[in-house]
Amino acid sequence: MDAKQVPATDTSVFPAENSRSIVKMLLLAYMLLALAVILGILAYNSTLSATSSAAAAPQPPNTLWAMGIVLLWLLTSISGLTGLVLLAVSAIRWAIAPLEDSLQKGFADLTPLLTSLNERLLISETAKRIVYREKDRQVLRQAIQEDVNKGDIDGALVLINQMGETYGYHEEAEVLRAQISQEQTADVNRKIDSALARLDDLLASNAWDKAYAEVGRIQRTYPHSPRVQNLEQRVRQAYDTRKSALERQFLAAAERDDVDLALELMKQLDRYLSEKEAEPYRETARGVIGKKRDNLGVQFKLSLQDKEWSRALEVGQQIIREFPNTKMAQEVRDMLDLLRQRTAEQTTASALSSPSLRERAG
Repeated sequence: MDAKQVPATDTSVFPAENSRSIVKMLLLAYMLLALAVILGILAYNSTLSATSSAAAAPQPPNTLWAMGIVLLWLLTSISGLTGLVLLAVSAIRWAIAPLEDSLQKGFADLTPLLTSLNERLLISETAKRIVYREKDRQVLRQAIQEDVNKGDIDGALVLINQMGETYGYHEEAEVLRAQISQEQTADVNRKIDSALARLDDLLASNAWDKAYAEVGRIQRTYPHSPRVQNLEQRVRQAYDTRKSALERQFLAAAERDDVDLALELMKQLDRYLSEKEAEPYRETARGVIGKKRDNLGVQFKLSLQDKEWSRALEVGQQIIREFPNTKMAQEVRDMLDLLRQRTAEQTTASALSSPSLRERAG
């Protein structure tokens, strides 16, 4: 077969490289098909010859001859199939060659557009910040304010640093830092005010142990605030003021023979005075205690004389409670059972003598 038998192809519509490639493939396909035909003829003739020889003079088959015939048929099949495949591929390429060329031209037309788009996408970050700087500025302001409103001061400071260092708004960043610093200071002062108010409540109620504990908590929470540095002195001053007031009130009550108030103040003052500090008040305290004991004894005797058994029982129990180791307390203990009996009888008699009970009984 001659290559001139290849159908003429209009290579004007194809690139020269595509045309040469298709022609080469067609030539190779025709050569393989020709080889397959030749090998087929040889294999056919060999098969006929072997069949004739076997019919004329029967003899054991020649193995090598048989293998050669099989090999010829195998080569014929391979050459034929390969030629047909190449021929089909050449035909397909010839059919799609115009489309391939148009796609290549389309890609060539798209190349400048893609290059331009790529250049735009590769705009530097600095250029982007210049183009969108006002929008970014507004977004940063909003994000900073949201963080401040949520109490996320650290997050707000990070965004402020970004505003100054990345976008170049140094002046505005400094203004925002100052505002946040003022907000932080005001917030800390509000919290300290609340803590000091709690401390004042403890001082007013004379809860000195709790007050010292609150001072420690405040100083640990706000260690850098000058407002909390001398709180121990504040508690100590309140303690000393309360102590001096009790001393003055006790002496005044004892001087005017207000025994009950003096005794109550003496009990409170006992929490504040050491042994040495209490020494000047011992005689006054003994006098107050003696007067209190004498007053209770007089009240007890008058209640017995007036047969006010419930009052006598109440005063007697007070004597036992406040002066448990005295002779008078022991005498009252001996009379308690009788006083309870008389009180019960007196209560019953009073109840029966009331008008309402008499009406119900009638």
